[in-house]
Amino acid sequence: MMRLLLVPAFLLICFRVITAQQGTADADYYPIGYPGKTWTGAVTAFDNEQRTLTLTSDDKKLTCVASIPDAPYERRYDARKFRVIDFPYDKTAKYQEFQYMGSGNAGTLLPQGDMGFGKQRRSNPSGSNVIGNFDDFMGRRITVYYTTREREVNGKKEKYNDVWRIRIL
Repeated sequence: MMRLLLVPAFLLICFRVITAQQGTADADYYPIGYPGKTWTGAVTAFDNEQRTLTLTSDDKKLTCVASIPDAPYERRYDARKFRVIDFPYDKTAKYQEFQYMGSGNAGTLLPQGDMGFGKQRRSNPSGSNVIGNFDDFMGRRITVYYTTREREVNGKKEKYNDVWRIRIL
């Protein structure tokens, strides 16, 4: 009987270790449509031509390849006062609409935004701020906020992790 109880506990621990690097976004303003996916790790490789960063988990068993948009960025601070780099979530829009995503508790109060409770509108960053060289990220521990998207490369569809925010830890 005791062995039957140990098996689910062991599986739960293994699952937590595997998913430890993947996470969900903290309470803050996020673009409408953002699913809340994050990945935290150390930058172990980068490719300036492909505009990718490779993040590796603390135990060096899991990796995530993050695609950085070829778009202007803006340096900001998030709700937890971490320094972040924001890219446009919708690259075709003139401005970005954000909605507050809280903890989901019944007592969560929505902050007053410029579009009413829990909503903001922000202009896209100016065209001059584009990251061309990613060597400053090498070895740093960061969290990327991403959406899994699909694109066509050489006639084949491939999935990629489209980053819109980088949190520098």
